[in-house]
Amino acid sequence: MGNSIVFTLRGPWRVPIQFDASLLVLAVLFAMLYIDRGIGTAAIAFAMIVLAILMHELGHAAACVAQNVPVRRVVLFGGGGFCEHDARVTPYQTEFIAIAGPLVNLALWAVASLILPLTITPSEPVLINGTWLTPPQGQSEITRQLTLFARLNLFLTLFNLVPVLPLDGGRLLHSWLHRFFRGITATKIAGGVGVVLAVAWVPLMFAAFFTFGVVLLYFPNIMLHWRMLRSGQG
Repeated sequence: MGNSIVFTLRGPWRVPIQFDASLLVLAVLFAMLYIDRGIGTAAIAFAMIVLAILMHELGHAAACVAQNVPVRRVVLFGGGGFCEHDARVTPYQTEFIAIAGPLVNLALWAVASLILPLTITPSEPVLINGTWLTPPQGQSEITRQLTLFARLNLFLTLFNLVPVLPLDGGRLLHSWLHRFFRGITATKIAGGVGVVLAVAWVPLMFAAFFTFGVVLLYFPNIMLHWRMLRSGQG
Protein backbone atom coordinates (compact mmCIF):
# COMPACT_ATOMS: atom_id res chain seq x y z
CA MET A 1 0.00 0.00 0.00
CA GLY A 2 3.00 2.26 0.41
CA ASN A 3 3.18 3.07 -3.34
CA SER A 4 -0.41 4.36 -3.37
CA ILE A 5 0.03 6.92 -0.58
CA VAL A 6 -0.84 10.33 -2.02
CA PHE A 7 -0.60 12.57 1.03
CA THR A 8 1.13 12.50 4.42
CA LEU A 9 0.78 14.85 7.36
CA ARG A 10 2.26 14.91 10.84
CA GLY A 11 -0.37 14.03 13.43
CA PRO A 12 -0.46 13.99 17.23
CA TRP A 13 2.64 12.57 18.93
CA ARG A 14 4.45 13.19 15.59
CA VAL A 15 2.77 10.12 14.12
CA PRO A 16 2.66 10.21 10.29
CA ILE A 17 -0.94 10.13 8.99
CA GLN A 18 -1.05 8.84 5.42
CA PHE A 19 -3.94 9.00 2.94
CA ASP A 20 -4.18 6.25 0.35
CA ALA A 21 -5.38 6.81 -3.22
CA SER A 22 -8.18 4.28 -2.69
CA LEU A 23 -9.99 6.93 -0.63
CA LEU A 24 -11.07 8.30 -4.01
CA VAL A 25 -13.11 5.12 -4.54
CA LEU A 26 -14.87 5.76 -1.25
CA ALA A 27 -15.50 9.38 -2.29
CA VAL A 28 -17.09 8.23 -5.55
CA LEU A 29 -19.25 5.74 -3.65
CA PHE A 30 -20.52 8.48 -1.33
CA ALA A 31 -21.19 10.72 -4.32
CA MET A 32 -23.36 7.97 -5.86
CA LEU A 33 -25.20 7.26 -2.60
CA TYR A 34 -25.99 10.94 -1.96
CA ILE A 35 -26.42 12.09 -5.56
CA ASP A 36 -30.08 12.92 -4.94
CA ARG A 37 -29.16 15.23 -2.02
CA GLY A 38 -26.52 17.26 -3.83
CA ILE A 39 -22.74 17.30 -4.03
CA GLY A 40 -22.46 19.38 -0.84
CA THR A 41 -24.26 16.77 1.27
CA ALA A 42 -22.17 13.99 -0.30
CA ALA A 43 -18.95 15.87 0.47
CA ILE A 44 -19.97 16.44 4.09
CA ALA A 45 -20.94 12.77 4.51
CA PHE A 46 -17.59 11.67 3.05
CA ALA A 47 -15.70 14.07 5.33
CA MET A 48 -17.56 12.69 8.35
CA ILE A 49 -16.72 9.05 7.64
CA VAL A 50 -13.05 9.98 7.05
CA LEU A 51 -13.02 11.94 10.32
CA ALA A 52 -14.66 9.06 12.22
CA ILE A 53 -12.11 6.56 10.86
CA LEU A 54 -9.22 8.93 11.57
CA MET A 55 -10.32 9.45 15.18
CA HIS A 56 -10.68 5.66 15.54
CA GLU A 57 -7.12 5.06 14.40
CA LEU A 58 -5.79 7.90 16.54
CA GLY A 59 -7.47 6.15 19.47
CA HIS A 60 -5.30 3.12 18.73
CA ALA A 61 -2.25 5.38 18.44
CA ALA A 62 -3.03 7.05 21.78
CA ALA A 63 -3.25 3.65 23.47
CA CYS A 64 0.14 2.77 22.00
CA VAL A 65 1.70 6.02 23.19
CA ALA A 66 0.24 5.53 26.68
CA GLN A 67 1.98 2.13 26.86
CA ASN A 68 5.27 3.28 25.26
CA VAL A 69 4.61 1.20 22.15
CA PRO A 70 6.23 2.88 19.10
CA VAL A 71 3.75 3.89 16.38
CA ARG A 72 5.10 3.83 12.84
CA ARG A 73 2.14 5.41 11.02
CA VAL A 74 -1.62 5.72 10.67
CA VAL A 75 -3.04 4.96 7.22
CA LEU A 76 -6.50 5.77 5.86
CA PHE A 77 -7.68 3.96 2.74
CA GLY A 78 -10.88 3.15 0.89
CA GLY A 79 -11.74 0.19 3.12
CA GLY A 80 -11.03 1.91 6.45
CA GLY A 81 -7.72 2.46 8.17
CA PHE A 82 -5.04 0.94 10.36
CA CYS A 83 -2.52 1.97 12.98
CA GLU A 84 0.87 0.37 12.35
CA HIS A 85 2.81 -0.10 15.55
CA ASP A 86 5.64 -2.19 16.98
CA ALA A 87 4.69 -5.87 16.80
CA ARG A 88 6.36 -6.66 20.13
CA VAL A 89 3.35 -6.14 22.39
CA THR A 90 1.95 -8.23 25.21
CA PRO A 91 -1.61 -9.62 25.13
CA TYR A 92 -2.67 -6.99 27.69
CA GLN A 93 -1.20 -4.20 25.57
CA THR A 94 -2.95 -5.65 22.53
CA GLU A 95 -6.31 -5.58 24.31
CA PHE A 96 -5.92 -1.95 25.34
CA ILE A 97 -4.80 -0.91 21.85
CA ALA A 98 -7.64 -2.83 20.19
CA ILE A 99 -10.44 -1.49 22.41
CA ALA A 100 -9.25 2.14 22.27
CA GLY A 101 -10.46 2.69 18.69
CA PRO A 102 -14.08 1.57 19.23
CA LEU A 103 -14.18 3.52 22.52
CA VAL A 104 -13.31 6.72 20.65
CA ASN A 105 -16.16 6.13 18.18
CA LEU A 106 -18.51 5.34 21.06
CA ALA A 107 -17.53 8.63 22.72
CA LEU A 108 -18.14 10.54 19.46
CA TRP A 109 -21.56 8.90 19.13
CA ALA A 110 -22.43 9.89 22.71
CA VAL A 111 -21.32 13.52 22.24
CA ALA A 112 -23.18 13.85 18.92
CA SER A 113 -26.31 12.31 20.47
CA LEU A 114 -26.19 14.75 23.40
CA ILE A 115 -25.80 17.75 21.08
CA LEU A 116 -28.50 16.57 18.67
CA PRO A 117 -31.56 17.77 20.69
CA LEU A 118 -30.05 21.26 20.84
CA THR A 119 -30.20 21.53 17.04
CA ILE A 120 -33.93 20.80 16.85
CA THR A 121 -36.21 23.86 16.90
CA PRO A 122 -39.57 23.10 18.58
CA SER A 123 -42.59 23.59 16.32
CA GLU A 124 -45.04 26.31 17.26
CA PRO A 125 -48.61 25.15 18.05
CA VAL A 126 -51.28 26.26 15.58
CA LEU A 127 -55.00 26.70 16.13
CA ILE A 128 -57.12 24.54 13.84
CA ASN A 129 -60.90 24.46 14.27
CA GLY A 130 -60.59 25.60 17.86
CA THR A 131 -57.92 23.01 18.73
CA TRP A 132 -54.25 23.77 19.30
CA LEU A 133 -52.11 21.28 17.36
CA THR A 134 -48.33 20.95 17.28
CA PRO A 135 -47.06 20.07 13.80
CA PRO A 136 -44.23 17.53 13.43
CA GLN A 137 -40.77 18.96 14.01
CA GLY A 138 -38.81 19.58 10.85
CA GLN A 139 -35.15 18.59 10.64
CA SER A 140 -32.57 21.18 9.68
CA GLU A 141 -29.54 20.26 7.60
CA ILE A 142 -27.37 20.46 10.74
CA THR A 143 -29.68 18.02 12.52
CA ARG A 144 -29.57 15.56 9.61
CA GLN A 145 -25.78 15.72 9.33
CA LEU A 146 -25.28 15.35 13.08
CA THR A 147 -27.65 12.38 13.09
CA LEU A 148 -25.62 10.79 10.30
CA PHE A 149 -22.37 11.43 12.19
CA ALA A 150 -23.79 9.82 15.33
CA ARG A 151 -24.99 6.77 13.38
CA LEU A 152 -21.65 6.42 11.57
CA ASN A 153 -19.75 6.34 14.84
CA LEU A 154 -22.17 3.90 16.44
CA PHE A 155 -21.85 1.68 13.38
CA LEU A 156 -18.03 1.84 13.49
CA THR A 157 -18.11 0.91 17.18
CA LEU A 158 -20.27 -2.16 16.61
CA PHE A 159 -18.63 -3.13 13.32
CA ASN A 160 -15.09 -3.08 14.71
CA LEU A 161 -16.13 -5.23 17.66
CA VAL A 162 -17.21 -8.10 15.38
CA PRO A 163 -14.82 -10.92 16.41
CA VAL A 164 -13.10 -11.54 13.07
CA LEU A 165 -9.53 -10.64 12.12
CA PRO A 166 -8.15 -8.15 11.41
CA LEU A 167 -10.96 -6.18 13.08
CA ASP A 168 -10.49 -5.04 16.67
CA GLY A 169 -13.05 -7.56 17.88
CA GLY A 170 -11.00 -10.38 16.36
CA ARG A 171 -7.84 -9.16 18.10
CA LEU A 172 -9.70 -8.82 21.39
CA LEU A 173 -11.16 -12.32 21.11
CA HIS A 174 -7.81 -13.88 20.18
CA SER A 175 -6.02 -12.11 23.05
CA TRP A 176 -8.79 -12.85 25.55
CA LEU A 177 -8.82 -16.58 24.66
CA HIS A 178 -5.11 -16.77 25.47
CA ARG A 179 -6.03 -16.11 29.10
CA PHE A 180 -7.88 -19.42 29.30
CA PHE A 181 -6.37 -21.73 26.65
CA ARG A 182 -3.01 -22.73 25.22
CA GLY A 183 -1.83 -20.73 22.21
CA ILE A 184 -2.86 -23.25 19.55
CA THR A 185 -6.24 -23.94 21.14
CA ALA A 186 -6.99 -20.22 21.45
CA THR A 187 -6.10 -19.67 17.80
CA LYS A 188 -8.28 -22.58 16.67
CA ILE A 189 -11.28 -21.26 18.60
CA ALA A 190 -10.79 -17.76 17.18
CA GLY A 191 -10.50 -19.31 13.71
CA GLY A 192 -13.74 -21.24 14.16
CA VAL A 193 -15.61 -18.13 15.24
CA GLY A 194 -14.18 -16.30 12.22
CA VAL A 195 -15.29 -19.02 9.79
CA VAL A 196 -18.86 -18.95 11.12
CA LEU A 197 -19.05 -15.16 10.90
CA ALA A 198 -17.49 -15.13 7.42
CA VAL A 199 -20.27 -17.45 6.22
CA ALA A 200 -22.88 -15.18 7.85
CA TRP A 201 -21.30 -12.00 6.52
CA VAL A 202 -23.64 -11.45 3.56
CA PRO A 203 -26.76 -11.21 5.78
CA LEU A 204 -24.77 -8.88 8.08
CA MET A 205 -23.99 -6.65 5.09
CA PHE A 206 -27.69 -6.30 4.31
CA ALA A 207 -28.46 -5.64 7.99
CA ALA A 208 -25.80 -2.90 8.13
CA PHE A 209 -27.20 -1.25 5.00
CA PHE A 210 -30.84 -1.23 6.09
CA THR A 211 -30.08 -0.33 9.73
CA PHE A 212 -27.30 2.25 9.34
CA GLY A 213 -27.41 3.02 5.61
CA VAL A 214 -23.76 1.93 5.33
CA VAL A 215 -22.31 -0.20 2.54
CA LEU A 216 -19.62 -2.58 3.82
CA LEU A 217 -16.50 -2.68 1.65
CA TYR A 218 -14.92 -5.29 3.90
CA PHE A 219 -15.25 -9.07 3.73
CA PRO A 220 -13.61 -11.41 6.28
CA ASN A 221 -10.71 -13.54 5.07
CA ILE A 222 -12.36 -16.94 5.34
CA MET A 223 -9.18 -18.77 4.29
CA LEU A 224 -7.16 -17.12 7.07
CA HIS A 225 -9.71 -18.20 9.67
CA TRP A 226 -9.90 -21.68 8.14
CA ARG A 227 -6.12 -22.07 8.50
CA MET A 228 -6.39 -20.89 12.09
CA LEU A 229 -9.12 -23.46 12.76
CA ARG A 230 -7.25 -26.33 11.10
CA SER A 231 -3.65 -25.73 12.19
CA GLY A 232 -3.87 -23.26 15.06
CA GLN A 233 -1.62 -20.83 13.21
CA GLY A 234 -2.55 -17.25 12.24
